[in-house]
Amino acid sequence: MFSGVSTLNLDSKGRLAIPAKHRELLSAMSDSRIMITLNPEGCLLVYPKSEWQPIYEQLRKLSGPQAGVARIILGFAEELELDSAGRVLIPTKLRERARLDKEVALVGQGNKFELWDDGLWNAKVDAVMAIDAADLAEQMQGIVL
Repeated sequence: MFSGVSTLNLDSKGRLAIPAKHRELLSAMSDSRIMITLNPEGCLLVYPKSEWQPIYEQLRKLSGPQAGVARIILGFAEELELDSAGRVLIPTKLRERARLDKEVALVGQGNKFELWDDGLWNAKVDAVMAIDAADLAEQMQGIVL
Protein backbone atom coordinates (compact mmCIF):
# COMPACT_ATOMS: atom_id res chain seq x y z
CA MET A 1 0.00 0.00 0.00
CA PHE A 2 1.76 3.19 1.13
CA SER A 3 5.54 3.10 1.34
CA GLY A 4 8.54 5.35 0.96
CA VAL A 5 9.54 8.70 2.37
CA SER A 6 8.78 11.94 0.53
CA THR A 7 10.30 15.24 1.66
CA LEU A 8 7.76 17.94 0.89
CA ASN A 9 7.05 21.58 1.68
CA LEU A 10 3.90 22.98 3.20
CA ASP A 11 2.78 26.09 1.36
CA SER A 12 2.22 29.43 3.10
CA LYS A 13 -1.39 28.44 3.92
CA GLY A 14 -0.36 25.13 5.48
CA ARG A 15 -1.39 22.96 2.53
CA LEU A 16 0.35 19.70 1.74
CA ALA A 17 0.50 18.43 -1.84
CA ILE A 18 0.15 14.65 -1.73
CA PRO A 19 2.66 13.05 -4.13
CA ALA A 20 1.08 11.88 -7.39
CA LYS A 21 2.10 8.27 -6.75
CA HIS A 22 -0.23 8.20 -3.70
CA ARG A 23 -3.11 10.35 -5.01
CA GLU A 24 -4.58 7.67 -7.27
CA LEU A 25 -4.69 5.11 -4.48
CA LEU A 26 -6.20 7.62 -2.04
CA SER A 27 -8.81 8.52 -4.61
CA ALA A 28 -9.66 4.89 -5.30
CA MET A 29 -9.74 3.86 -1.64
CA SER A 30 -11.57 6.80 -0.13
CA ASP A 31 -12.79 9.17 -2.81
CA SER A 32 -9.90 11.52 -1.89
CA ARG A 33 -11.05 11.76 1.73
CA ILE A 34 -8.58 11.31 4.58
CA MET A 35 -8.59 11.29 8.34
CA ILE A 36 -5.73 13.11 10.01
CA THR A 37 -4.92 13.16 13.69
CA LEU A 38 -2.17 13.68 16.24
CA ASN A 39 0.11 10.81 17.15
CA PRO A 40 1.39 11.19 20.74
CA GLU A 41 4.87 10.33 19.36
CA GLY A 42 5.01 13.81 17.81
CA CYS A 43 3.81 13.38 14.24
CA LEU A 44 0.47 13.31 12.45
CA LEU A 45 -1.24 10.14 11.30
CA VAL A 46 -2.89 10.30 7.89
CA TYR A 47 -5.37 7.54 7.03
CA PRO A 48 -7.49 7.03 3.94
CA LYS A 49 -11.05 7.45 5.23
CA SER A 50 -11.78 3.79 4.47
CA GLU A 51 -8.93 2.66 6.75
CA TRP A 52 -9.98 4.87 9.68
CA GLN A 53 -13.19 3.11 10.81
CA PRO A 54 -11.47 -0.02 12.23
CA ILE A 55 -8.94 2.19 14.03
CA TYR A 56 -11.75 4.32 15.46
CA GLU A 57 -13.57 1.21 16.72
CA GLN A 58 -10.43 -0.10 18.45
CA LEU A 59 -9.61 3.23 20.07
CA ARG A 60 -13.07 3.90 21.46
CA LYS A 61 -13.00 0.54 23.31
CA LEU A 62 -9.81 1.32 25.23
CA SER A 63 -9.88 1.98 28.96
CA GLY A 64 -7.46 2.62 31.77
CA PRO A 65 -4.12 4.24 30.89
CA GLN A 66 -4.67 3.53 27.18
CA ALA A 67 -7.81 5.68 27.20
CA GLY A 68 -5.61 8.79 27.52
CA VAL A 69 -3.84 7.99 24.27
CA ALA A 70 -7.16 7.19 22.59
CA ARG A 71 -8.58 10.52 23.82
CA ILE A 72 -5.74 12.40 22.11
CA ILE A 73 -5.94 10.48 18.85
CA LEU A 74 -9.74 10.66 18.62
CA GLY A 75 -9.96 14.20 19.96
CA PHE A 76 -7.66 15.62 17.29
CA ALA A 77 -9.07 13.53 14.41
CA GLU A 78 -10.42 15.51 11.45
CA GLU A 79 -11.84 14.43 8.13
CA LEU A 80 -10.36 16.30 5.17
CA GLU A 81 -10.67 16.16 1.40
CA LEU A 82 -7.93 16.57 -1.16
CA ASP A 83 -8.60 19.48 -3.51
CA SER A 84 -8.47 19.16 -7.30
CA ALA A 85 -4.69 19.71 -7.22
CA GLY A 86 -4.15 16.88 -4.70
CA ARG A 87 -3.54 19.23 -1.78
CA VAL A 88 -4.94 19.11 1.71
CA LEU A 89 -5.02 21.95 4.24
CA ILE A 90 -3.50 20.73 7.50
CA PRO A 91 -5.44 22.36 10.37
CA THR A 92 -3.42 24.90 12.34
CA LYS A 93 -3.82 23.12 15.69
CA LEU A 94 -2.42 19.91 14.20
CA ARG A 95 0.47 21.70 12.49
CA GLU A 96 1.36 23.39 15.78
CA ARG A 97 1.15 20.21 17.86
CA ALA A 98 3.33 18.25 15.41
CA ARG A 99 5.70 21.24 15.01
CA LEU A 100 5.21 21.26 11.24
CA ASP A 101 6.54 24.44 9.71
CA LYS A 102 7.76 24.23 6.14
CA GLU A 103 9.73 21.08 5.32
CA VAL A 104 7.96 17.82 6.20
CA ALA A 105 8.47 14.10 5.68
CA LEU A 106 5.52 12.01 4.51
CA VAL A 107 6.34 8.44 5.56
CA GLY A 108 4.38 5.50 4.16
CA GLN A 109 3.39 2.99 6.82
CA GLY A 110 1.33 0.43 4.90
CA ASN A 111 -2.28 1.44 5.51
CA LYS A 112 -1.45 5.02 6.54
CA PHE A 113 1.14 7.78 6.46
CA GLU A 114 3.02 9.53 9.22
CA LEU A 115 3.64 13.23 8.65
CA TRP A 116 6.73 14.48 10.48
CA ASP A 117 8.67 17.70 10.70
CA ASP A 118 11.62 16.78 8.47
CA GLY A 119 14.18 17.59 11.16
CA LEU A 120 12.38 15.45 13.76
CA TRP A 121 12.06 12.60 11.25
CA ASN A 122 15.78 12.70 10.49
CA ALA A 123 16.58 12.73 14.22
CA LYS A 124 14.39 9.61 14.68
CA VAL A 125 16.16 7.87 11.79
CA ASP A 126 19.59 8.85 13.17
CA ALA A 127 18.66 7.51 16.63
CA VAL A 128 17.65 4.13 15.21
CA MET A 129 20.74 3.98 13.01
CA ALA A 130 22.95 4.66 16.05
CA ILE A 131 21.70 1.58 17.92
CA ASP A 132 24.43 -0.97 18.46
CA ALA A 133 24.24 -3.74 15.84
CA ALA A 134 23.75 -6.45 18.50
CA ASP A 135 20.89 -4.49 20.09
CA LEU A 136 19.33 -3.99 16.69
CA ALA A 137 19.58 -7.69 15.88
CA GLU A 138 17.86 -8.51 19.18
CA GLN A 139 15.07 -5.99 18.50
CA MET A 140 14.53 -7.37 14.99
CA GLN A 141 14.51 -11.02 16.13
CA GLY A 142 12.05 -13.02 14.09
CA ILE A 143 11.59 -10.35 11.43
CA VAL A 144 12.70 -11.33 7.95
CA LEU A 145 13.61 -8.43 5.68
